[in-house]
Order: sequence, then structure tokens, then C-alpha cells
Amino acid sequence: MAKAAYQDSFTGALDIPAIDKQEVSRKLLIDGLERRIAGQLSVIVPVGVIGWIASLTDNRALWIFLGLQIIAQFAITASSQWLRSAIEMGKKTTIRKNLWMMAEASSGIIWAAMMLDVGVLIGGSDAVLTTWVTILVTMVVSVLLAAPIAGIAFPLLGGFTAAVAAGILLFGKDFSNFAELALAFMCLALFIIAKAVNLQAHKSCHDGIEVERLSQRLAEELQRTSWLSQHDSLTGLLNRSALQERIAELGDMPSPLILLDIDHFKQINDSYGHGQGDEVIAAVSACISETLEEAAPDALAARWGGEEFIIALPDCNSPDCKTDAADIAEHLRSAVAKLTHQDWPARLRVTGSLGVACGPASAFSVTFKSADSAMYEAKEQGRNRVVCAPEGGKKAPRVPRAA
Repeated sequence: MAKAAYQDSFTGALDIPAIDKQEVSRKLLIDGLERRIAGQLSVIVPVGVIGWIASLTDNRALWIFLGLQIIAQFAITASSQWLRSAIEMGKKTTIRKNLWMMAEASSGIIWAAMMLDVGVLIGGSDAVLTTWVTILVTMVVSVLLAAPIAGIAFPLLGGFTAAVAAGILLFGKDFSNFAELALAFMCLALFIIAKAVNLQAHKSCHDGIEVERLSQRLAEELQRTSWLSQHDSLTGLLNRSALQERIAELGDMPSPLILLDIDHFKQINDSYGHGQGDEVIAAVSACISETLEEAAPDALAARWGGEEFIIALPDCNSPDCKTDAADIAEHLRSAVAKLTHQDWPARLRVTGSLGVACGPASAFSVTFKSADSAMYEAKEQGRNRVVCAPEGGKKAPRVPRAA
């Protein structure tokens, strides 16, 4: 990857972006929807108890309420899953969320209606009524524990409380003072619990998102640091130590080397400044990368130092690997010679002298010396050309090209 891409990606690498309330609410809603079906299981016990009471009392109204509650639970399941699919597909959720909340509120109203009806039937015993209320509280709390972060507690408890108040105050349901106080305390306590759970869930979700982002940033920073430890900061090519490590892993595999040195680079620095010199180095390295991507995708390219580059060609397929390496070197020479940029001085010309040598990766230092000698031979012959180091160490230039 090019150095610029990493700089853009990791600017302020450890800065954690602000987490807004909408993001937290959305995550809480998704988590709540995932838990909603599991929360439905907590309804089985109260429904069973109420069904048992209905069978003992032969109360037709209670059977009707029980049927309505089952329908409400199906409506909750369907609307919550419908809302979840809208969130996953990125659609608007307002209508679907309102329908879900209405189903929850309806469930609370029906629970209250059943409680009022059965409470009147049980009537004569505060202990029995309190036991029944405890069952109802267990059901409500189980729903809260199953999906508190989705905010379902408030419409559910709101519908329940409104129905209880209406039954006692408007419809004159006859309860003892103890039972009425118990109901009032239960509703108030459940609202307080729901609010506390909701606030804690928001804080936990916010902290979770923050930790997740911090972990991601740290992983990216570690990746960036690892990348920079193996690459040259100006060119994005491998640095010297990273190239040597890669070559050491190749063992006795054939690995021709190409050395490329930018011609008259000191004159470029002296005439146009070191900033222009850095631009030339970066342009040559990009040219090397692009040329090798097409001509030798498995090649290892590195900035050896200053204006000098080295390319290793592991496992050359041709019986005469030098020929392949020389051809690739010629492609590189030609590509560098064509380099230009609209912002460069009109008289600026960039060329390179290249030396090629073959040998196994395990004999890197020997092969490097041969390639280095061939590269200097290219300089002596007039630059802007490729010279191959023959067997035996004699200097034998490839077909020369005038500078």
C-alpha cells in the first residue's frame, strides 16, 4: 500500500469520534429486537396460571382476555421482527416502531384487565391476591430483563398502569386498601426499575461502542506501525531490512537482483531543491511498482538508500533467468525515462542506470555485489541503460542504449 494511503487513513489514529445518542439508541433497539422472542417465553407461566384460574372459575371473560393476550403476543413478535428487517435494510422505521409500541401497550392493557377480573373473583383473600400479583410482577420483570434496552417497558407498563387506574377509579373495581396500595407500589417500582435499567443500558452501550472503536483504532495503529517498520516512509516500498528478511526466507530459490540508480540525482537536488528531489524519488518508486505489477507481480521492490532501488525476482521461471530479469530491467528503464509531471520544471529529465545479476537468495550478498558492479558499469557507459553481470565477474554490457 502506498504511504499516502496510510497517512490519510491514520490521521489522528487514536482519536475516538463522538458517539451520539441516536447511535446508542439504534444499537439498543437492535439488541432489544434480537432478545424480544426470548422474552416472549416469560409469558408462558402467567398465561398458564391464568388459564388454570379461568378453568376453575369458568369465567368466559377471562378466557376472552387470555385469547386477546395471545393475539397481542403474536402481534408483538410480528411487529418487532418487521421493525428489525426495516433496520437491516435501511428503511424508515417510524411507522413500524409505533406499531410495535402499540402492540406492547395493548399487551399491558390486557394484562391489567385480566388482573382486575381475576382479582375481583379471588376477592376475599389478600394473601391469594398478593400471590397472584407477585406472579404478574414476575412476568413483567422477566420481560424487562429480556429486552430492557429496547424501551419496551414504558409502553407496556404505561398501558398496564392506565388500565389498572381506570378499572379502580372509573369502573369501581372493588379491591381492599392493601391490594390497591400494593398495585400502586408495584407500578411505581416497576417504572423506577425500568428507568434505572434503561439508563444503565444506555451507559453500558455507550461504553461498549467506545471500547469497540478504541480497539479498532489500536488495531489500525498497530497495523500502521507494523507497515511503517517494513516500508520506506517516502516511497512506500520495502525498506532495506524488510527486503533482506523476505529474501532470507527464500532459501536457495533463484532470485535475480536488479539495482536501479537515478542518474544525475545530485544535480537534480542542486538545481531544483531537495523537495523536487523527493518528488522524483517518489515518482520513480511509483513507476517501479506499476511496472512490476504488470511485468513481475511476485517481485520484491525496496528503496535501498538515497536514490537507489533494488528489485528481487524470486523463482525466475525461465531456464535463463538472466534474460527475464534483463527484460524486466529494460521495461523499468524505459518507464523511468518516460516519467514527467505537469508541475515539474520543463528541463527536468529523469533516467536510471540498472544493473542485473543472478544467483540464489541464500547468496544475496554475492549477487548484490555483482548487480552493483553492473549498475556502475551502466553509469560508465553513459547512463540510462541496463547492464547484466555475466558469470565469472567480467563486465559485459547488455545491448547499450545512448543516454
